Amino acid sequence: MIKKTLVALAIAGSMLAITGCGKKDEIVQHKMITMDSGDIAPKIKIGSNLEIELKDQNGTIHQLTDDTKKVVFAFTKLTGHLITDFLATKDNDFLIKNKMFYVADVSRMPSIILDYAVLPGIKKLNYPMILLLDETVADTYKSKTNGDSIMILTLDKKKVTKADFVSNIEDFQTAIK
Repeated sequence: MIKKTLVALAIAGSMLAITGCGKKDEIVQHKMITMDSGDIAPKIKIGSNLEIELKDQNGTIHQLTDDTKKVVFAFTKLTGHLITDFLATKDNDFLIKNKMFYVADVSRMPSIILDYAVLPGIKKLNYPMILLLDETVADTYKSKTNGDSIMILTLDKKKVTKADFVSNIEDFQTAIK
């Protein structure tokens, strides 16, 4: 009983520390940025093939296929919420129908929060959320200049043809079309 209480207090204290004690964070708004040449991140270059072999929230390994059209990355809590809120309004097979992957960076989240507060909730989702669990791996996919934005990669047979960086739902919807 005491152990469960201590765990609950640790989780509550960590949540308050992470969320800023109720402070309302907002995504820094900017116009959509589109890149069609150059290096996006250490593992992502326009014109090069993108290889992903990562697990989702249920431990299933996912890899890109030649027919994958878009890969959506969220590297912050706020951008992740924007995407999951959007997907909550769509059919369960929206990602599959649109040949999309959703990748969320949870590597900087304290493991006690991830294991006891976050994973139980995202395991209930009806779509795969591919997770970046290791900070070093996450950094290889993250843009140094646009890491606070949602990153949408457009692919042609695994080859990255374009990268869009968005900060609002309207631009997100435009970029995933």
